[in-house]
Amino acid sequence: MGTKDKYAIVGVGYTPQGSVRGRTTLSFHLEACANAIEDAGLTGKDIDGLICYRHFPAATGEPDVTPYLVAQYLGLDPAHLSQDAN
Repeated sequence: MGTKDKYAIVGVGYTPQGSVRGRTTLSFHLEACANAIEDAGLTGKDIDGLICYRHFPAATGEPDVTPYLVAQYLGLDPAHLSQDAN
C-alpha cells in the first residue's frame, strides 16, 4: 500500500539561529512547532504525530528535549512520537 493521501508536510516554523541569549533549547523547539502549527492553519487537536529532528545533548541545567517533552509543553496528545536525523 502506498502513502499517497496519507501523509503531508503542512507547516513550517522558523526560529532565530545560533546562540541567542536567554533562550533554552526547549524554547526553540516549542517556538518552531507552534509556528509550524500556525503556518498550517491547524490547532493542537489536529496534530496526531510529532517528529523532532535530531537529538542534541542538553545544555547544562536544561532538560533533555524529547518529542514527548515538546508535546507535553505544547499541550498535544499525539498518537505517534519520533526523533529522526539524516
